[in-house]
Amino acid sequence: MRFIAELQLQHPKLLLTPTIERCPEMSIKLEYQLIASGGEYVLLFHVRGAAFEAFEAALADDPTVSAVSTVIETSTFRVYRTQPTSPEYLVLASAVEMGLRLLEAVSGDSGWYAVLELPNVETLRSFRAFCSDRGVSASIQKLYRIEDGSTGGAFGLTPSQREAITTAYEAGYFNQPRDTSLEGVGERLGISSSAAGGRLRRGLRTLIEETLYTQSQTTVTSNY
Repeated sequence: MRFIAELQLQHPKLLLTPTIERCPEMSIKLEYQLIASGGEYVLLFHVRGAAFEAFEAALADDPTVSAVSTVIETSTFRVYRTQPTSPEYLVLASAVEMGLRLLEAVSGDSGWYAVLELPNVETLRSFRAFCSDRGVSASIQKLYRIEDGSTGGAFGLTPSQREAITTAYEAGYFNQPRDTSLEGVGERLGISSSAAGGRLRRGLRTLIEETLYTQSQTTVTSNY
């Protein structure tokens, strides 16, 4: 028996929080947490949006990171490499060290939404106590129990992503014209409109990657 927990993490000194607050329209996803030679953490972030100039200006002023560089640059997304200035607030890295598995970490509501897989509820309590000792708010948004052998959701969706997509569909969000707005979907889910939009985007992206994109890749491969 395992569990999936979805947490909202908030603290002014959490990684990239000043940038997230200045550029809430930009979507930031943690890609990798690495330990480079010398024991220093190196982190990669995948960023999407339409205001990269403002984002990079905020990033340059952000006291939580240093040694920022651009790894990949396209018209729709960029990948940045950074180093944290204070390891004390690398709570997600500590979560992994405590035995939790980080499934996803994305920006939202002046902080981070993290999806973690854990072996038992006691581990989650220990992680939240660890955050509390540092003044970090780690509020539980969702907690699911999954059976052994389960991936946690069809097509790679987290439970909250599946809930957001089905709720939006049932409310007529995908109709033309729409029968409801993101605010309406958020109200049904009990979350903010920005959080609802983030869950929908991530869920739909996962659906495309797991179905349409995978099928197209398979078709191309079979022609050789």
